[in-house]
Amino acid sequence: MNRRLIAIAIAAVIGQSGLALAGGYDTPMLYSARHMGMGGAANAYVNDPSALFHNPAGLAGIKKLSLLGDFSLLLGGITASPELSAQSKDSKLVKAPFFLIGAGYRLTDWLVLGAAVYPVASASAEYEYNNNNKLVKNSTKLVFIETTVGAAVNLEAIRLKIGAGYRLTFVNLVREQVTEGAPAFLDFNMAGWNLASFRVGAQWEAIKDHLSLGVSYRHKTVTDITQDKFKALGFDAIDGQANFTLPARLIFGVRGDYGRFGAAVDLEYALNSQNDVTVLSGKLNPNDPPTSLENIYDWDNAITLRLGGEYRIPWGKSRRIIPRLGFVYDARTAKKAYPSAFGTPPAPTFVLTAGAGYESGPYRINLAYGYRFGSTTITPEDLQKATKNCQLCGQAGDYSIFLNGIYLDVSYDFE
Repeated sequence: MNRRLIAIAIAAVIGQSGLALAGGYDTPMLYSARHMGMGGAANAYVNDPSALFHNPAGLAGIKKLSLLGDFSLLLGGITASPELSAQSKDSKLVKAPFFLIGAGYRLTDWLVLGAAVYPVASASAEYEYNNNNKLVKNSTKLVFIETTVGAAVNLEAIRLKIGAGYRLTFVNLVREQVTEGAPAFLDFNMAGWNLASFRVGAQWEAIKDHLSLGVSYRHKTVTDITQDKFKALGFDAIDGQANFTLPARLIFGVRGDYGRFGAAVDLEYALNSQNDVTVLSGKLNPNDPPTSLENIYDWDNAITLRLGGEYRIPWGKSRRIIPRLGFVYDARTAKKAYPSAFGTPPAPTFVLTAGAGYESGPYRINLAYGYRFGSTTITPEDLQKATKNCQLCGQAGDYSIFLNGIYLDVSYDFE
């Protein structure tokens, strides 16, 4: 194999990790336990540091100083066809811990500042299968971690809150493929930062104590990731480069309260078509020209609908227990013609959630559980509908996903 062909193969191998994760990077099961109990609907009423994830205008609901810690654990797996020798194959159990740590502080009567850090999106899977009677271990892990600072203001005369957040996004891709008794076919750990993106939002209390409306916008990020030295096709390679786009999202929310009952609805519109093609490159020697490859995504824009309700039960003078239920519909993003072996299948997915909160004065403790599922079957005829040559896509077979989400958050509000 000449140097140019090897370089093309390197680019293709890097591309495999990117394309295999197609299907929407945003995880529709975050944050926090308080909101996940209601299906994640939060845009119109969030009033704690997690507003920096949902709608930065919600920071303006903080009274003085608010501290929040959330831990989320996703456990599940996917079924897909990463190769012809591994069709309709179940992945190993995925264990994905998430977290959100945030704080907000009211600087003046009208201005609140905040900061938070949290993983915002991810995709991963690990397969073990036999190829020519040899065990193959094939895994990919991608994570987007966001650090954000923001500010929100109260316009009390018209019951309006507006806010904005500045986002720093870190992207890390780990790709490994090893065949029993052979050198590593793939082994790399690429990373990079995007330092120029933002989120803005507004909340309006249309009817005091009864009806709130919200809207927020998250601008897209394009993050370049690199690695100086890595393994591809068993060769030592250098100057690996790729980029990952986290698409823009526009979210509308409404919340209504009557007596002890509250309900919320969020409608998210993800501009996933911003993930169309990405460029990947690599080379074997410093004097070689880099060889590039276009990696096909061809995603469709999609909606996510969130519904949730809660019932507030008084317990003593300053305490209450709040049971919650929720539902999420997450529309299809990837096309059947370009299936993914390492992410969400090209089909709608659904999430059922339940949770409960305990409030005692300034303390809040919330627990929640969510279950996500979705499936489809891809036929050879589906693959033939591809209008672009996709050497890196999955094969025909059954594709499905299931995830169990366990959530706990604790917060304290100083007044």
